[in-house]
Amino acid sequence: MKFILSLALSAFAVPVMAVSVTQVNCKTIEGRETVRILFDKSVNPAQPWTGFGYFGASLEVKVVNSRQSYKRSDVRMSPIKSYDDVDMRGDAQGFDGGALYLQLYPEIVNGQATGKFTGQLFVNDLDARAYYDFRSEGRTPGLVCVGQ
Repeated sequence: MKFILSLALSAFAVPVMAVSVTQVNCKTIEGRETVRILFDKSVNPAQPWTGFGYFGASLEVKVVNSRQSYKRSDVRMSPIKSYDDVDMRGDAQGFDGGALYLQLYPEIVNGQATGKFTGQLFVNDLDARAYYDFRSEGRTPGLVCVGQ
């Protein structure tokens, strides 16, 4: 009986977790860096643009087994194509000759968000002397992520 109850509860736990996320935790394919994106609001990956044209986010990149990290709190998230699309792009302002470009693609199965994302990130911040290039290569995504 306890097994059936725990199985029933776990079946409901996954969809509830994927309904909305406030942060996305990512790893690069090589596994040497981690990326965390914190959204300014709770986001439903299956419908991120309901009632909002864009929203803010913070970005943190950490190199594993190192003190090296990069933080940026002025990332602006917007749709890649249109407000009907679930794919997100993020960029930041205020760079002198640099750039920050982020893309997140939520995994949608049968119209439901799974809580998983793939994506890519490019950072060239001349002021902070930070350069990260986690772009997709062929069929391999630059980032593999899980929403929380």
